[in-house]
Amino acid sequence: MFEDETKTTDRTDLSLQELVEFIARGLVTRPDDVNVTEGTKGDMIVYEVRVADEDKGRVIGKNGRTAKALRAIIGAAATKAEKKATVEIID
Repeated sequence: MFEDETKTTDRTDLSLQELVEFIARGLVTRPDDVNVTEGTKGDMIVYEVRVADEDKGRVIGKNGRTAKALRAIIGAAATKAEKKATVEIID
C-alpha cells in the first residue's frame, strides 16, 4: 500500500530564519550555541548568526565561500517568497 501523501511534512512551511538556523547548525561542532536573530535594514531582512568562537571559521569558510553560499541560498529562498534577505555572521 502507498503511504498517505497528506502525512508527509511540507518543507516549504519553514521560515527563512529556521532555514538559516538549520544550515548553520549543520556546519558547526556546537549546534546548541547557534543563535539567529532577525532584523531589518530598509526593506531587507537581515539574519544575524552567532556561533561559538571555535565555529566561526566553519560558518565563514575559506575566503568567505561558505558565508557567500549561505547568503545565496537565503537570498534565493527569500526571492521565492517575494522578500529580500541576507545573512551576517556576527563576531
